[in-house]
Amino acid sequence: MSTGLLFAALLSAGAADAKDATLRPWPAGQPTPALQLTGLDGQPWDVTSLRGKVVVVNFWASWCGPCVDELPVLKGLAGRDGVAVVGVNYKEPLDTIERFTKDHPLGYPVLRDRTGDAFKRWTPGVMPTTILVDRTGRARWRTVGEIPPDDTKLRAAIDALLAEPQHRTHNQK
Repeated sequence: MSTGLLFAALLSAGAADAKDATLRPWPAGQPTPALQLTGLDGQPWDVTSLRGKVVVVNFWASWCGPCVDELPVLKGLAGRDGVAVVGVNYKEPLDTIERFTKDHPLGYPVLRDRTGDAFKRWTPGVMPTTILVDRTGRARWRTVGEIPPDDTKLRAAIDALLAEPQHRTHNQK
């Protein structure tokens, strides 16, 4: 099945099983925003450093129950070849994030969105929000709300992005 047909199948699956996240294409005509934040170690970080991988960008906060509930799904995705997961914490103090990640080891980098500006540019204002970025750095899919443990649509979209030739969308943003 071609990538285009797989995406069409993902979108037209009718009533999604309750176990699947609601996956929507990145808004047409909306460019992929920059994602340049600071890691928990204080070092600058830029999503463009992950070109060549499918990037799962997850906006979360420790006080958000659904964000915490979906952590095992994200940890599982972080272990896949060709996939990078990045957690973007929404406006929490460093000590709060450090305590949380000590109690809940994530296994992927956490970035600090101290002002909430990245959250405003990347999400519709709902937490958690997860965005799939293709290997060329272009946002392609977004799911709003908790990713269920037995979700299949998000994993299928990641598989389809991994199957795309890297040069296909090289000059698109």
